[in-house]
Amino acid sequence: MMEQILQSSLLITALGLIFIVLFQIVKAATGLVLIGLIGSLAFMEIFGIYLFFTERNLYTEDLATNGIWSFTGFYIASNFLFFLTLMIRLWRKG
Repeated sequence: MMEQILQSSLLITALGLIFIVLFQIVKAATGLVLIGLIGSLAFMEIFGIYLFFTERNLYTEDLATNGIWSFTGFYIASNFLFFLTLMIRLWRKG
C-alpha cells in the first residue's frame, strides 16, 4: 500500500517536471519563431526599398510575370495594410 502511494507520488512528480521542461522548450521555440518572423519582415522591407531605388524595372517585370502572388505584390499589399493600420490608429487617437 505504502509502496503504491510512493510510486504514484513519484510518477506525478516526474510527469510534472517533464511538463515543466516541455513548457519551457515551447516558450523558447515560440520566441525563436517570433524573432525569425520579425527578422524576415525587416529583411523584406529593406530588400524592397533597395530594389525600388536600384532596380525599378524588376518590380514591373515581377508583377507582369507572377501577378499579385509575387514578391512585389506581397510587398505592396503588406505595406498598404501597414500604412492603413497606422492611419486608422492615428485617426482614432486624434
